[in-house]
Amino acid sequence: MKKFVLLIFVLLFIMSCAKPKEEPEKIDPFIYRTDVLEEGETLANALMDEGLDNGLVYKLVNKLDSLYDLRHAHPNDSFTVKLDSLDILHELSFKPDQVHNYRVIRDTSNIFYTQIDTLKLLKEITVKEGEIHSSLWQGMSDEGIDPATIVMFTQIFQWDIDFFIDPQKGDEFHIVYEKNMDENGNFVKAGNILAANYSSKNYNEIAYRYTNKKNETRYYDNNGKCIQKAFLKSPLNYKRISSYFGSRYHPITKKTRFHNGVDYAASYGTPVEASADGTIIHRGWKGGHPTVNGKTGGYGKTIMIRHGNGYKTLYGHLSSYGKYREGARVKQHDIIGYVGSTGLSTGNHLHYTIYHYNKAINPLKLKNVSGPPVPKNEMNNFLASIESLQRFFIAGSTTDTSK
Repeated sequence: MKKFVLLIFVLLFIMSCAKPKEEPEKIDPFIYRTDVLEEGETLANALMDEGLDNGLVYKLVNKLDSLYDLRHAHPNDSFTVKLDSLDILHELSFKPDQVHNYRVIRDTSNIFYTQIDTLKLLKEITVKEGEIHSSLWQGMSDEGIDPATIVMFTQIFQWDIDFFIDPQKGDEFHIVYEKNMDENGNFVKAGNILAANYSSKNYNEIAYRYTNKKNETRYYDNNGKCIQKAFLKSPLNYKRISSYFGSRYHPITKKTRFHNGVDYAASYGTPVEASADGTIIHRGWKGGHPTVNGKTGGYGKTIMIRHGNGYKTLYGHLSSYGKYREGARVKQHDIIGYVGSTGLSTGNHLHYTIYHYNKAINPLKLKNVSGPPVPKNEMNNFLASIESLQRFFIAGSTTDTSK
């Protein structure tokens, strides 16, 4: 009997030590085809290139369009089709960014329904500072700051600083900003800039982000004065200033005449922005230069905008116009046209003039006017909101929190 019990014990021990039988690897029966939109390609065309028939594509695109306006689709937007072994579509996924996945799913009843998957993001506050050696872009990139945040930084100070010509070696920047991270700590996209400082020989300003009770968000200095100004420092991203305000020798007319604006040399097709809020009062071909051999060329394709307090702006030599027609209201930063060389022009550039009560003034010497300050009845809220940010700009407390 004892031997029998011992035998049972040994068998049980051996069985307990034996490796469990491995389950067979599960095989996904579906086929996934992933691609991106090409330049000028619609999602419908891309799906038909994947072999889907016109009727199915029509259903998918209409369903998806109810979730996401496909007119906003861009090149490199990603999409995936999920097929079975018989090439029957079970799902379409469309990802215009890293956060959202728009899905059209076919159920067992052959009915399509939609779903949005949103990546959960965690905000991380980061502090960075650095010095310019060659350019602001290079200096901020060297500190690990992402491109979108760099662009936002330049937009905060663009009314006072022309970042194409003003920065000098030794200028300093300091920034407190949000980074949106996934649950694994990977950077997904830029967040808001909470506070920023640009310091040079002639400029040293700290800008704090604040949203007022009307849900309007602007950047202000320590005293609640708005950093934003009425007019942009320049209405486009340009390569260089090819001609300044004042007397000059015209390369086409071969005469010295007064040049009533600033010429910004830029690549063909560079977007031109409205430099201030206003109403478009002219959209078309316009004179302005003297005639050459009896022919009028002038400013070529031109936009003029009327602003408040007697100001007007002129944008000449455009290659084409934006979507805004004559009489339309535009906001600062709205794209009103694109750089070209129409009219009397020897190369791609924008002619830009500011008029005050119909008298041309030098855009580079404009005495700009600040936007509305923090309302007096909100100053206490504003000061409380920036208190925690101010410590980052006190000497000796500029620790880089991302390292």
